[in-house]
Amino acid sequence: MAVMLVVSGARPAHAGSPIAVVAAEAVWGDIARQVGGADVAVSSILTNPATDPHAFEASPMDGRRLGAARIVIANGGGYDGWLDRLMEGGGNADRPVVLNVAALVGWRDGDNAHFWYDLAMVRAVATAFAADCGAILPDRRAAVQERLQQFLDALGPLQQRIDQLRARYHGVPVAASEPIFGLMTRQIGLAMHDGDFQRAVMNGTDPGPSEVAGFERDLTERRVRMLILNEQTTGPATDRLEQLAQGAGIPVLHVGESLPPGMRYQDWIAGMLDRLDQALAHAPPGGPT
Repeated sequence: MAVMLVVSGARPAHAGSPIAVVAAEAVWGDIARQVGGADVAVSSILTNPATDPHAFEASPMDGRRLGAARIVIANGGGYDGWLDRLMEGGGNADRPVVLNVAALVGWRDGDNAHFWYDLAMVRAVATAFAADCGAILPDRRAAVQERLQQFLDALGPLQQRIDQLRARYHGVPVAASEPIFGLMTRQIGLAMHDGDFQRAVMNGTDPGPSEVAGFERDLTERRVRMLILNEQTTGPATDRLEQLAQGAGIPVLHVGESLPPGMRYQDWIAGMLDRLDQALAHAPPGGPT
């Protein structure tokens, strides 16, 4: 069952009325839409891939949408703290069920909060959401469970792909400007370098001179075989890392935090895995480690 921070919204709904669902992030909104089907009316707040999620400011319209929601899906883990503030000021007399992903998966302070890059966590979220829908629309529980199973089955090829990549690239050294893709690289078994640099970025501080020098040395000396960059948070520092990687012939994998409009979760992840495979397959031999 989902983690319900506020439980009074779990009362049954009128038959035939779709459940109003608001997801903080488009990725959770898409998963809710696939599982809920016609039994839900889903809207997502963070939908623009060009937006830096960490600098997002909610609008009054977002507050009104939350005020009408029966289920709210929050990433949690400090990722969308703006949602907590918006919920506190909301005007929904019948408080919604809140599915907080961080609480559901046992997140702890300092852990990676990009949960959609871990298939086990995604399965848990989809299952919890289906349970919440069934509690609100008991007569539609069987239909929701059928769609849940279809979604879980659709994750099967992704798991097989991850297993193939793990068999092929386990232990291969890579680097990243921040830990956005860390949960996926861990499933594949890649050896992540420059952790101190990433932790500094994750904590909103500038990496120290030694961390920067070590990262740059990993690139110029080809100690890593791929550089991972967040396409939504670029700047002079990441531009320099990309230039150093390109100069050393190291492929660069750009990944994002927001599901592109019109794309399903499983297709989005599959595309990134394909690009990762292509990048590592053509990476130059590594230097000393």
